[in-house]
Amino acid sequence: MSTRSNGHPLGLAGSLLAGLERIMGAAERWLVTDQHGLHGAAVARALSGGAVLGILITNFRQRNLLFGPASVWNKPMQDVALYWPPQLTAPLGSTAFLCFYCLVILLAVGWTLGWRAKITGPLMLVGNVAIIERIPVLGDQGDNILRVGLMLLMLMNVTEVWSLDARRRARLAAIPLTDLESTGDRLRARATNLWRSQPVVPRWLANSVHNLGYLMLGFQLVLIYFSAGMFKTQGPLWQHGTGIYYPLQLQEYRPFPALTDLLVYSGIVVNIATYLTVFAQLIFPVALFLHLVTRRHGLAAPKIFFRAVYLVIIGFHLSIAVVMALPWFALEMIAFDAIFVSTATYLALARWLSARGEGLSYLWFDLTDPLVDRLRGRGRSVQDSSA
Repeated sequence: MSTRSNGHPLGLAGSLLAGLERIMGAAERWLVTDQHGLHGAAVARALSGGAVLGILITNFRQRNLLFGPASVWNKPMQDVALYWPPQLTAPLGSTAFLCFYCLVILLAVGWTLGWRAKITGPLMLVGNVAIIERIPVLGDQGDNILRVGLMLLMLMNVTEVWSLDARRRARLAAIPLTDLESTGDRLRARATNLWRSQPVVPRWLANSVHNLGYLMLGFQLVLIYFSAGMFKTQGPLWQHGTGIYYPLQLQEYRPFPALTDLLVYSGIVVNIATYLTVFAQLIFPVALFLHLVTRRHGLAAPKIFFRAVYLVIIGFHLSIAVVMALPWFALEMIAFDAIFVSTATYLALARWLSARGEGLSYLWFDLTDPLVDRLRGRGRSVQDSSA
């Protein structure tokens, strides 16, 4: 059998083998060479931290009754479902639980701002689960999505941009390990680099772990939307175009009754919203796939189609936040959806906000300068009178 110069046999089998090698080579380069979606990961970090903060702060006054020592009303369920990390809060008294609760809030603030995220992130995740899962009957699928998303974000480089860690990396250099001979010196150097938010593992490994987390989070979201759409298509209410009407009649999902009644007053609006929700969830994986496959060819139609579906999904979450009083669930879904936005879009948005922010800064100084001048004048008059 004749062969090519690269050793592959001629014919269909050789072409398939060569094509497979090209695909595997491209996948390996994509996985190892660089980290992808860094701006989306940073936005996901900030918004997911905001969701954790929102859950903890809005339940702060009822913390003891819901999650703390006063939650004895759920003791039978606690005895069955208590596992680690909820076991961390089980023996705590009122004061100790308050300190633990406030500590998790501070960790969530650090994670949101990107302050030593490699340390604050895992601790915040453990603390959040220890509090929220103390009462299993109060949890829902939103809590599960938040935990899964946070665990995958822990694998990603979420502080490369738009974080306090990024500013620290620019200010404090990493300690090189090549000149260190003893194991103890290397461990201390790695600990120092970790504290300085510098890389502590080889670049190829960090890139691979980040990109795998990026892929797994994207797959998780695609699976959520597609399965939600498939489940809806099996229900007669969604098939008839009235699926969103009945949940909005529950008192728990009517924070603004007048707004809810206005939205469901028209049957046509209910039909459009119902079918649009199902269509967007079902078509989201297809739109994403077409966008990714055709992106290098510069085709505008798949990009526009994906952006339209994406905006429908975001609008769906925003409506849930306002109309159904589920702001933190909506925020965490929007946070994880942020990884689907391209870096070019984020950079363009940053430039736009920077231009608008410059005008706001001038307005701020116009408002505050007279007050500052007046205070300075009073200070000088006091000094002159005392002299």
